[in-house]
Amino acid sequence: MPDHDWSAATAAAEEKLDGWAEHDPGGVILGLENGEPRLIATAGKGGAGLGSLGPESVFRWASVTKHIFASCLLESGAFALDMPLGEALPDLAPAPAAATIGQALAMQGGLPDPRECLTLLGFGGHARTEADTLYRWMAGLDWLNAAPGFEVAYSNGGYRLLEVALARRGFVFSEMIAAHAERLGIGMRASEHWTDPVPGLVPGHVPDDDGWSEGFQGMHLSAAGSLCGSAMDLALWLTDLMSREMFARLARPLPLASGEPTGYGLGMSLTRLGAMAVPGHGGAQAGYRAGFLCDPAKKVVLVALTNRDEGDATGIAAHVWAALCGARQELPKPAGEWAPPGLYAAGEGDLWAEVRPGSIVVRDAEEALFEGEDGWFVSNAAQSRMRLRHVEGALTGKLFHRPVRLLPIADHREAPELDGDWACGGALLRIEGRQLQWGVGPLRKTETLMPLGNGRWLFPANGRRICLQRLAGDRLKLSLARARGITYRRV
Repeated sequence: MPDHDWSAATAAAEEKLDGWAEHDPGGVILGLENGEPRLIATAGKGGAGLGSLGPESVFRWASVTKHIFASCLLESGAFALDMPLGEALPDLAPAPAAATIGQALAMQGGLPDPRECLTLLGFGGHARTEADTLYRWMAGLDWLNAAPGFEVAYSNGGYRLLEVALARRGFVFSEMIAAHAERLGIGMRASEHWTDPVPGLVPGHVPDDDGWSEGFQGMHLSAAGSLCGSAMDLALWLTDLMSREMFARLARPLPLASGEPTGYGLGMSLTRLGAMAVPGHGGAQAGYRAGFLCDPAKKVVLVALTNRDEGDATGIAAHVWAALCGARQELPKPAGEWAPPGLYAAGEGDLWAEVRPGSIVVRDAEEALFEGEDGWFVSNAAQSRMRLRHVEGALTGKLFHRPVRLLPIADHREAPELDGDWACGGALLRIEGRQLQWGVGPLRKTETLMPLGNGRWLFPANGRRICLQRLAGDRLKLSLARARGITYRRV
């Protein structure tokens, strides 16, 4: 990589933070070289009545946790990456048992995400769940989003399962984290629940009609996103990690079963900036955003942490890194009006998308798109790789390394013909014509089913758009991006 220009990086960081009001939530951008600070840029407050943010302010790291868990798993020596999950966890149902440990870490296991599964059962993000009951329930889910090794699609499910497997071998993630924190003299720590006391933790903030509200998550926190710490803690951890041989294994992408290369490794991915492929990762939890990039050859690390939900930490890190390396002209150009806006769907199955200016929403997960070569539009996220263009009225190309052809949704007037009560694991919903009722008591809501055609409909619930697909034999399936197999049966 080229020599680093810290003055240019500092100017780029201040440019990104300049629009954040002094008394609003904000963020920290920190750059270290050989363990020494070279860039510190901050903006905003920790919260109501709290002081300004700084490199020692404590944030939730969210999915930045993943590479740290993967390093602990490798360090333990308890499992080979090619071992099937079923050997590590004999009580798993056959479908998830077939994925390997490496595939589970590299987003290739097809494993359902527990948070999105809970959404499909009618539970909102504030509903509290516990580790043991979550695991027992997940272990019995005998379906996958996709065949193992077939696509790269993000899910937290593999990390939750492997945390249990590691603990059964005597390696408790929180204890391993505490040992590393003591060794390095840093403050990173794992939490079980959002409400666990964390010294110095600044609250995360979500924008609302009155300004800001504090974010919250009820589901038990797993090794997919349970760590907290400061920007300095994370930067020092990464500086140490880059000095170990393990770093290269974490950052090296795992190919698909077909041998096709990917950009995602073991909780770490490669961000493309022109000719550069920079190791890093991002994270998001309610009210927090986190991201980092690093250069192991020159012992340089860049960390961005925010306590505001719309603080694009990974985008900020990429912008500052490009300035650091004198490559701002190589930042990808946003897609703009890249295809006619609206809803599209595959000919069958649960794959649907919405085209928006500069982005695409796939199964209700939005991804920014950028101009590629020869009229293609691409994503810049290794865990959600996309290459698309609009040809003869259809979206064609690849999503998650799989070929796709999506057609615009016509003005369907298809009646569901699904009247009655439907149940899944104790969850109930009722359909009457085009109306779907879900929830109990004061939380019961009625939503209108919007036809996608060919036995599929969309409806809003818990802040998401869920796809309902009619199956044979008095069954229907609900799906989201990270959970595509929750099946209800007629009562």
